[in-house]
Amino acid sequence: MRISSPRLRRLDGALASLPAESEAMLLSDLDGYLAGVIVCPDRVPPEDWLPLVWSADGTAAPFVDDEEARWYADLVLDHHDRLRQALAAGRHAPFFEIDAQHDEVMWELWIEGFAAAVNLYPRSWAAIAASGDAEAAAAMAGMDTLVRIARDESDLDRAEIDRLTQEAPARIPEWTLRLDAWRREHRDAADGLAETPRPAKIGRNDPCTCGSGKKYKKCCGAG
Repeated sequence: MRISSPRLRRLDGALASLPAESEAMLLSDLDGYLAGVIVCPDRVPPEDWLPLVWSADGTAAPFVDDEEARWYADLVLDHHDRLRQALAAGRHAPFFEIDAQHDEVMWELWIEGFAAAVNLYPRSWAAIAASGDAEAAAAMAGMDTLVRIARDESDLDRAEIDRLTQEAPARIPEWTLRLDAWRREHRDAADGLAETPRPAKIGRNDPCTCGSGKKYKKCCGAG
């Protein structure tokens, strides 16, 4: 997808500028990752999901100082908030990379990001099937199928794989919206909480949301 938004261009460039050895997410897999974090049946606090944006195992924070860490965290949290608001409004336009040479939508990068979010709290997703919501369960099953296709692990026949590969760019936003509707109906209703633009305020002794590994009061909450 061509990036028309200055905000997304800035986020895309910032992620691409991080050291390659950190294996930080790029825009497409980050977009899928954040979608998975948002629609997860359980709330995922930033200190659990944000570190994996910067490194594959969540242990590295490839920033020169705390100020740079805060700058990057703000960019990602802003994208998280905007995506959550769009989903709540019934809109979803996933960011897919395009293979210009073959004019193909590379949805596989997005779905790998979504799978990374599922892997954060793998057991919690069973609540969707257990709820008896057939549409939400079908949406989750569809996402799982695309993950297996992206990883070349599907046991479907080639014709079915080709069909789903072609349909994936249209199916992904449909399924994500259905999972978000389930989340708002079940998780938020059970919590008695309305939509909020930002995660709840963290304590000064809690881990900083930027993923630095420091306490909040000694990092983004300093000063």
